[in-house]
Amino acid sequence: MNRIIMQRLRMLPIVFFIAFLMAFFVETVAASGDSSDSFDISHLYPLGGALLVAGLMWKFFIPIQLSNLQVAFEIDDDLYEVHRVTRDLDDARDLLSEGSVGYGLGLYMMGMTGILVLIGEFIFDPDFFYTPSLYIIGLLVGIPILISPWETMNAQLSRNQRPSSSNAILGFLRRTLTLLIIIGITIASLMYGLQESSSGVIEPFWLALAMLVFMSPTIFAYGRIMGASWNMLLIGKWRTSNGRKNPIDPDKPGFLNRLFSLILVIFLLTMPITALNGIVTVLYVLIASPDNASEVLNYGGIIGYSIYVRIDLISEILFHWEFIKSLPQFLSLYLSLNIAIVGLAFIFELTRNLMLGGQSFGGIFGVIIDSPRDIRTEVEAQSRQLKFAFAGFSGYTVLLLLLVCYKEFGGLMPFTDTLENKYGFDEGNRLLATWMFIAVGQLIFLLTWLVSIIRFGSLRSLRFDLNPDERREGAVRLAGGDWMRTLVDEAALVEDLDSLIRFQRRSLDGDPSVIRYEKARARMWELAIRGLWPSAIEEARKVLAQAGGDDDIARMIIATGHMSSRRLDAARDALHGLEQPEGYDEPELLAFVCEWLDPFTGNVSEDDFWDWENNSCINNLQHQIQMIRGWNP
Repeated sequence: MNRIIMQRLRMLPIVFFIAFLMAFFVETVAASGDSSDSFDISHLYPLGGALLVAGLMWKFFIPIQLSNLQVAFEIDDDLYEVHRVTRDLDDARDLLSEGSVGYGLGLYMMGMTGILVLIGEFIFDPDFFYTPSLYIIGLLVGIPILISPWETMNAQLSRNQRPSSSNAILGFLRRTLTLLIIIGITIASLMYGLQESSSGVIEPFWLALAMLVFMSPTIFAYGRIMGASWNMLLIGKWRTSNGRKNPIDPDKPGFLNRLFSLILVIFLLTMPITALNGIVTVLYVLIASPDNASEVLNYGGIIGYSIYVRIDLISEILFHWEFIKSLPQFLSLYLSLNIAIVGLAFIFELTRNLMLGGQSFGGIFGVIIDSPRDIRTEVEAQSRQLKFAFAGFSGYTVLLLLLVCYKEFGGLMPFTDTLENKYGFDEGNRLLATWMFIAVGQLIFLLTWLVSIIRFGSLRSLRFDLNPDERREGAVRLAGGDWMRTLVDEAALVEDLDSLIRFQRRSLDGDPSVIRYEKARARMWELAIRGLWPSAIEEARKVLAQAGGDDDIARMIIATGHMSSRRLDAARDALHGLEQPEGYDEPELLAFVCEWLDPFTGNVSEDDFWDWENNSCINNLQHQIQMIRGWNP
């Protein structure tokens, strides 16, 4: 799979090379409609500069942002362990090369590159737009925008499904069905809008509404994630601004990190008020249809407009703002800042929250693709978080950025005359469309925030153990092997329940993370030996998460527990990917028993038993089955 993705990524330079060749044969057009048939090498500067910056983002900026990912999961009442998923650039690059992350990252880079080309057009020659560059911009931003809602919807519907256990045909049918649903509801909204339009041509409002319906899966996911993550973000960033370590920033924060965290805290505190302002403003404009609707929308909604008309100083500042907005250099700066803030900060803060699992214990009604324990133990789960963040939200952020640019800088953007004359998107309709997109996301955020805020108090009292896995490794390495592990293993080998139970009740000196881990292993073995399989499975998952996924014993106990509970599909999932070195046949033996017990899809024949001749486990199972066959109560 990785090879296929890398081959597709290697085709990107070929695509851009073809675009360069096409550029020699297409005319240059101005924003005002003037054209020039001559070609100049300077017309390729925006595209070349965009590719250079995008390459730097791909190689350095993105791995740097993902070099400190963490995950937090519960191991005891109100106690969470926080483990690092990536520690440095090499870990981040390895994670980016896993599974389908390259697909999501490619969509993200397409959107960012499209915006970078647009920035280059304003920097190098703001008076003209080169037609091939506009086509390339449309292609680069259009593909992520079209794919974004589809991927977001699929990710939310297929949560916790591993590729190893999913049926390829069913997966294809499910993805096809979601695509048809999105297309169907979009067409239905367009048809309804056409019927409601009086002139026989669909009105701009209904076009904007259809576009909103198309992007609704992404907008809903965005609002849910932000609402459910608000508590964790606010508490974590406030502690960072005070110089304290926390699950979001486990290292000692520097001055810049503390400053940015303080700014983010202010932004988070104003988010509910801003959301309420956006929702009320859109409802007011749609229902009341005031004469000054454009002014209300242009000056920050009801709150912003109320301040604008009452304070002379702010009115004077905004008057100069209207003058500045006509400068192409300012638009270039604005887009550059949005690349840095929206394109980088938003996506990566979202990714860090998804990976951390803060929605699961800090909020309600969030978008949880995988549980925090699965994220810690399975690379597939980690790659799903990255794919969801990049593929699901790259299109939405790019579309929102373009809408804001057409709202604020319509006179400088390309195709503004076409939008106004052909589709009726004058300044008022562009303002309304942008506010509608923002308000729907804010509505979902506000509803999720209202139901999640009840966890704010309890979240402050949670205890987080930072980097316990590193301390465990250090403790075992310094001691040359841990005596507690030996005690637990020996007691489990002889099924000494008394020793396992007494060990769990002992008060021990040492690193709490090491003691906690070994007591969890003792508890896991105790429950498994006693045959309390549902509890044993849960405890084994806890042990597996604490071990970072590197505990074959815990995986096999999970598989055995599922087989005992007749969950053979879950047992196969637990056994998938286990190491099977020479002489280590327990995983293969469990897989064989799982197939043997399956009455529907099992494919074990009598000849297969010859491979396990004189195996005590198989002999015992055969003996038990023979006894059951002859049992006559």
